[in-house]
Order: sequence, then C-alpha cells, then structure tokens
Amino acid sequence: MPYDLPAPPVALGELDLNATPIRAWLKEIAARRADRHVLTHPLILLGAGSMLAQDFVAYAISQGQVMALVDNVRAGQSLNGIPYIADTALPTLLLKAPDAIGILCCGSENAIAYFTGVWGQRPQALLSYFDVLGQLPAEAAGHRLSFLPSFSDPDLIVSLHEKAKSAFTDPVSRRTLDAIMLYRLTWDSRHIAAIAKPEKAIYFEPDVMPLTDHEVLVDGGAYDGDTVRDFIAKTGECYSHIHSFEIDPVNADALAFKTQDIPNLSIHRVGLWNEPAEMGIEHRPDNGSRVSEAAEIKVPLNALDNLELGPVSLIKLDVEGAEVQALQGARKLIADYKPKLAISAYHKADDFQTILDTLKDLRDDYRLTLRHYSPIIFDSVIYAL
Repeated sequence: MPYDLPAPPVALGELDLNATPIRAWLKEIAARRADRHVLTHPLILLGAGSMLAQDFVAYAISQGQVMALVDNVRAGQSLNGIPYIADTALPTLLLKAPDAIGILCCGSENAIAYFTGVWGQRPQALLSYFDVLGQLPAEAAGHRLSFLPSFSDPDLIVSLHEKAKSAFTDPVSRRTLDAIMLYRLTWDSRHIAAIAKPEKAIYFEPDVMPLTDHEVLVDGGAYDGDTVRDFIAKTGECYSHIHSFEIDPVNADALAFKTQDIPNLSIHRVGLWNEPAEMGIEHRPDNGSRVSEAAEIKVPLNALDNLELGPVSLIKLDVEGAEVQALQGARKLIADYKPKLAISAYHKADDFQTILDTLKDLRDDYRLTLRHYSPIIFDSVIYAL
C-alpha cells in the first residue's frame, strides 16, 4: 500500500515549484494518494473527540469501516454504534486488525504527539485526517474545514510561493515557507513536522520578536488572555501597557475575569478593522469566533488609528481573517512609530499574498521573517521588525 510517500528531491529552502523534478515528484505523490482507498480498510480514529474533526468522524463512520474511536474521556460510550475506547485497549485491537489504518483526528501539538506515541512503531499506517480529507468529497470536511480545497489549489500555491520567497531572506524562514507550501500541496504532515516550532513559543520567540522592558502591546484577538499572560511572562512583568482587543462578548467576559489583577491593562470590546463599522459575530466555543454579516450578535469595529492609543511598540494580530483590514486601520500608527508586528497568516488561502502586499504598502523598511507553530495548517506567523 502506498502510504509511505517519497521525500521531495530538494532540501527545504531550495524549492522551485516550477522545476521539472518537483513537478514529477508531485505527480507521483498525487498518484500514490489516489491509490490508497482509505475507507475500504478498517479504521481507528484517534482523538475522535476533537471539535474540528466532528464532520470527518461522522463521515468516516457512515461511509467507512470504523472499528473504534480512541478517546480516553469518552471510553465506554459509543457514537452511532461505534465504541469509544481508551488508548490502553489499542494494542489488543490492532492485533485483531493487521490491515487497519489509524487516523489522527486531533490538531493540537500535545494531542498529536501523544497519540503518535501511543501508536508507536506498529506496521499499520497512521495518517492525519487532513491528509485523508484530500481524497474525500467536500461533505467529509464539513463547514468547519470547507476552506481546505482552496488552500491546496496548486496554481495559487505556486503564485504564493514565488511572491513570498523574495520577502523572506533568512534560512529558517525560507525552509518554513517551503514546508508550508509542500504541506498544502500534499497534506503530508512530515513537511510541517520538519519546521514546526513549539506552540508555546508563538509571537514572542526572542530571535524574531525581541522584547524590551517598556513595550506597549496591542493584542488583537486576545481571546481569554492567553497571549497577555505569555507576554507578561516573557517580559518578566516589565512592560508599559497592554491594549487587549476582543470582539466576542463571551471571550471578552472571560478575558476581563482572568486578567482583573493584571496592572496596566486596557480591555477594548471592539474588533479591529480599517474604519468604524458594525458587524455580526459568529461565536464558537473555541478561540475561533469571527465576523459574519449573517450573525445576529452585532459588535463594533474600528481602526486602531481612531483610538488614540499613543505610541505603540508591538502589534499582534490573530483576528480570524481580518488581519489585512486591521493593518490598514493602523496605517498612521505604523508610519509614526514602526511597531514590531506579529501577524497570523493562515486564516485565508491567499494570506501570504495579501498580508505581504499590505505590509509593503504601509512601509517598505520592515525586515520580515516567517515561523510556524502547529503540527497542521494553523499558526503561521509573519513577523516584521
């Protein structure tokens, strides 16, 4: 069975997606993946309780041969007649099913590492559900992952790669860019594993985001204060001020509660945009709530330039696809103070194009770097110093 995909013919950092050897390699990868027929094999879904994977789990149960769902919290329960089992029951189950395929349904660094360790060096294949989704109808991904086809469009990826590789000049950024693009073309998680940084390092790695003891931080997309707490720890509690922006009312309440003892912190219950506006918000019980014109809950939006925050030294933006608009709304602030920037670049398929174009338009003297902090498609960050 063609589950062991060949490595690319060039090292990361030297990728040319138009080169003949790369095109031939990608053609071979596509042929091998098309020949897998995963749903015809007994399946074991690991981390099957993951919220993001629920549509895939339901599809696999209805269309495939799912033997068990591995989830320690739900062990002893069942879903549509398929039992949840603890990972301690996995060895016995695999002895009975030598042709089974394991599918990782989780997305966090810790969960993937844990279940990969549980699976161990068994001969049965272990795949990411992102990899499998590339061979299934759109309904298998559901609305939560409906963006995947656009992210793997080969013409777009070639264009993005050409655009971005001239923007990032340091070796780590070039390798990171190559790995992200190869992952989007193949959904082979080994490409991401080769360059992914620990999730806990996001936004404040010293080599890409050096911090002083007098930072004024704009935390765009503050969720419940996780970035605030990390920032305070990384600065040794020495900073000037934190401006936390959280658009989701539920998350903003949690942010206020969890940061009530933190000094020099302002909470702004407003979304960052390029002008004053009002828009609906779709609340989700994770940290992925986003603006939506159809949603019933209405929230205010505004531009940073309108808020009179004074000198700002650092802007972090993880605003669920509104990064470009938020940057445009900080045009004067960026021109006046040249704050350090940490910009999420994974919410939209063309983020590398639009964010890089916007940064160049705002000012052309930033030095740009790229890092990635997840074992899947999420948490790519463009830094500007």
